[in-house]
Formats: sequence, structure tokens, C-alpha cells
Amino acid sequence: MSPAPEFAASNVVESDLVIKGITRDGHPFRPSDWSDRLCGVMSAFGADEQLRYSPLVQPALRENVRCVIVKKELAALEPRLFKFFLSFAVENELQIGFDADAVATLLPEAAKRLSRDPVAAPAPAPVAKNEDY
Repeated sequence: MSPAPEFAASNVVESDLVIKGITRDGHPFRPSDWSDRLCGVMSAFGADEQLRYSPLVQPALRENVRCVIVKKELAALEPRLFKFFLSFAVENELQIGFDADAVATLLPEAAKRLSRDPVAAPAPAPVAKNEDY
């Protein structure tokens, strides 16, 4: 088993971390819901009592492989938590990679185009003044 990687708060992470559900030997990682369980570390229940994943840690399916995408912003906000996810991957001998914008690769093509095209901000709606104080 490999030692956990060294990661300090001073490390600059320039891309999103992608943890793939494939071991270095090429075998699928088990259990099959590992990505949902791992992302559950940072999830919360919404007002509708539905589980909501953090926007910083998302389960994903890329090329028919379950993955976890850890946004680069997590390294700056919570370095120990980022190290936790990185250590999980190393200790379980999972394939890891870095992607400049991993979440965008999961979007449908139309949404990708919209995210690249500059969009003018909508004009603010006029606010009706209520003079009854």
C-alpha cells in the first residue's frame, strides 16, 4: 500500500481532482455505490428532505466508470478534507487524474456551449416602492 501523499495548505491545486472507480490493476472498485458513499461525507439534507451533494464534491459517471470529482476550490477552503479524498484514492489504489474543469465535462453539449459563450447579465427588475410604512 502506498503512503498517503503529502499535501499542505500551501499547495496550489490548479485543476479538479477526478477519482476513478478503477484500481491501478484495472479492476472495478467495490462496492458499486462507493462514489455516492464517499460524496456523502460532504452532503446534507435539504428542506425537501432530499440528500444534496456539496458542489465541491460530486459523484459522476465518466466513460461508464463511477468517479468522484473534487473541485480544486476545496483545497483552498478545507485542505485537510481535500487531503482526505486524495488519501482515499491512494490508499485504495484508485486511478486519479486532474481535469481543468471536470464538472463541465459532464454537462450536455448545449450547456457546455452556454457556459463558454459570454452572456449579458439581465437587467434588474424594477422594484415597486411600497409607501405604506
